[in-house]
Amino acid sequence: MKGLPAETDFVVIGAGVAGLRAAIELADAGRVLVLAKKEAFSTESAQGIASALSDEEEVILHLQDTLIAGDGLCLPQAVKTLVEEGPDRIEELIAWGMQLGRPKTKLVFETEASYSHSHVLRAAPGESTGGEILRALYAKVQTRKNISVLEFEFSTELLAEDGRVAGVSLISEKGMPEEVACSAVLLATGGLGQI
Repeated sequence: MKGLPAETDFVVIGAGVAGLRAAIELADAGRVLVLAKKEAFSTESAQGIASALSDEEEVILHLQDTLIAGDGLCLPQAVKTLVEEGPDRIEELIAWGMQLGRPKTKLVFETEASYSHSHVLRAAPGESTGGEILRALYAKVQTRKNISVLEFEFSTELLAEDGRVAGVSLISEKGMPEEVACSAVLLATGGLGQI
């Protein structure tokens, strides 16, 4: 679909890892519009993936290492969910075509500072792991007919109706104000630097 639809089921603001993954999940429930303020597929991202996939460790070791590395800033229950569900998400990304730096079919793990065991998976040498995750997610998004991605759209306001979010107001790539109605808006903008 080209251009901004007047109405869709879901609007996802943000086309990073969180936004694209959310769009893939939402696509089973309706039409999804992903809004990106810049080029949707950019390789500026994370350096490695830490996961409890390797044969030599157990989830509890990864949990302990992550809490230690977090230096008291991590929510233990959130970390527990992350380390328990992480392997399934990585397997999912691999099934969707993510390429990791691995000889033949064996995943290769590295040790990173503050970790006691090898938890970190990396993309092929010279590739950004975060960029590879985005590439695989974007490729999956492109296979879904009911997901549209619009680039260079700057969201300006959530629209409310009867006390609930009912759409989004934005500035289009051409600099024009526009609105799109929807059932729900998911904010996946990161945005820590803009707070």
